[in-house]
Amino acid sequence: MASASAAEGSGTENAGKSHPKGLYILFGTEMWERFSYYGMRALLVLYMINQFGWQPSDASTVYKWYTSLVYLFPLLGGYLADKYLGLRLSIIIGGVLMAIGHFLMAFEALPIFYAALGFLVVGNGFFKPNISTMVGRMYTQNDARRDGAFTIFYMGINLGAFLAPLVCGEWLRKNYGFHYGFAAAGVGMLAGLFMFLGGQKQVLADIAAAGNDVAISPKKGDDSGKGADTQADEDEKVAGETGFAGLVAKAWPMLLLAIGAIVPIRAIYFAVTGAIDIKDAVMMCAFSAIAGWMALTLLSIKGKSRDKSTVIFVLFMFTVLFWMAFEQAGNALNIWAEYNTDKHIGSFEYSAESFQSLNPLLIFILAPVFSGMWLFLARKNWNPSTPIKFLIAMIFMVLSFGAMVGGALAENAQVSSAPLAALPSGVKTEKINAGRTTFEGGKLQISGVFPTFAVIEAYEMAADPKIIAVTKTLEEQSKEATPEKPVKVVLESAPSTFSVDLTNVDENVKKAIGGYDADSKTLTITGSLGAEGKRAVLGAAVPPEYRAAIETIAKANESGRVSGFWLFLSYLLATIGELCLSPVGLSMVTKLAPRRFASLFMGVWLLASSVAQYLGGSLGEMWGQIPPTDYFVIFVATSIGGSLVLVVLASPVKKLMHGVS
Repeated sequence: MASASAAEGSGTENAGKSHPKGLYILFGTEMWERFSYYGMRALLVLYMINQFGWQPSDASTVYKWYTSLVYLFPLLGGYLADKYLGLRLSIIIGGVLMAIGHFLMAFEALPIFYAALGFLVVGNGFFKPNISTMVGRMYTQNDARRDGAFTIFYMGINLGAFLAPLVCGEWLRKNYGFHYGFAAAGVGMLAGLFMFLGGQKQVLADIAAAGNDVAISPKKGDDSGKGADTQADEDEKVAGETGFAGLVAKAWPMLLLAIGAIVPIRAIYFAVTGAIDIKDAVMMCAFSAIAGWMALTLLSIKGKSRDKSTVIFVLFMFTVLFWMAFEQAGNALNIWAEYNTDKHIGSFEYSAESFQSLNPLLIFILAPVFSGMWLFLARKNWNPSTPIKFLIAMIFMVLSFGAMVGGALAENAQVSSAPLAALPSGVKTEKINAGRTTFEGGKLQISGVFPTFAVIEAYEMAADPKIIAVTKTLEEQSKEATPEKPVKVVLESAPSTFSVDLTNVDENVKKAIGGYDADSKTLTITGSLGAEGKRAVLGAAVPPEYRAAIETIAKANESGRVSGFWLFLSYLLATIGELCLSPVGLSMVTKLAPRRFASLFMGVWLLASSVAQYLGGSLGEMWGQIPPTDYFVIFVATSIGGSLVLVVLASPVKKLMHGVS
């Protein structure tokens, strides 16, 4: 442990010293917290589709709100820690709330599910920003070990992210069920919390040794906090760029002001007219308010310093586009892995969640390579500028989703058909399996894998609305059903052909459906239905010949599942892009932000993930409504568009950086 006097020395003096022991306590704490987050995230969308029987669009809506709020609440959590709670108490509160949330996920009831997500969002807001701040406070500003400390800490994040999908998904969900995976995430959060509580004295001692503390910020009127961070930035006394670069610096705050003014008006109008949900309008207004706030902040900065600050907000836009595509990993790509990918290597079958371990694994392998490459290029004076590195990242995202388009084209090539005399009333082929369906000449034909959620949608078109309504109620009731306390429901509108076919369903569905009495039209449920149970019940309510055609095609089209190589290639290319953008972006903010706005601009930079999760989740609501090929093309197009704009802006943005590399 470094003494207080040693900590005040130069970076050179500290360069040869080992890191404080408290760093490894925070490493372990963050590793377990990220284990819990990524373990739960790997399961979340698949859980809603499989256990609740939801369509991907509905699951994506919940995913959108959960992930965007998870990245938004740290702004509030960091503020409360600074002003009222301090770092230590905030981390403990956050850890406790997240542990509660993870364990609540082990219960199926829908109100408890939503409450669990709420605990996780708020808990993350208290935990995430403050533990990173603690790492920084173990070192003085010029300590040469500081960058290395964050590298070690970052490895903790990736270690947790690597292990979580394998433990929670590959082992527990695959062998025992979703709730065991969620419970493991809760155990991970408790492990992190206990590690922090057990080692907090060491952490606090190491922070004190660096001449820092974890107390709240000085109150108004207290001059003790004034110093270098509140001094006027010298760059504000130097004139900014002229020409096209200067025009960009002048125009960007105006663009942000326009967003802050126009988007809320449109959002409120669309909410009032029913075009969008009121919750979406609130989120748009929140993001727009931050854009307006940042515009006014930029306008308050002068000269060369405004130029540098403008770069942060210009590149913010491309960061949003990048993460919007990258974070499909927990949503659309996870669904693709589950339903459209052949998850076999020989006789071994792996889980869809396993793919989410690829990114952290590739980070471990490639991060040292990229670090060495940037150093080599810098020595040769060939190191690309920050905007060029962002451009490279965007190009790799084009390639990443280009690979997914290739996989989707291969999957769509599987076409099967079945005889069918006539379509039932109300059935629209353009809505069956994302519109990949035709009916003519007494033949129903469907392209691509035909997953359970798409089969359910096809059945709902043909079933009596009253039975659909009863089935939705039954879903919730079945979660509490047991053989000793079965749930019985009378299906008054059930057709005379109503018969639940349990021939090709798994044992859990057979146990969940106790039987059907045709005389009283009573269906007995003895366990949780899930998606497969819902499919069986709805299938019993449609014309038998329609059901036979649907089930025949669904079984035949299973052979359309494509190799996991497409996903591997997509993750590899996306990870290369991440290494060109994520660490470079964080470093850029620390170099370009004025001292008096350093923390604020870093917080707003991290907010890009919240905006990206919201936009990406909103696009995810189209999964199952449009063909996978068209869906993946969206991200190819947005990444190409971003790349083209960045080609135009790269040179002026580089000038606005005023020599900062």
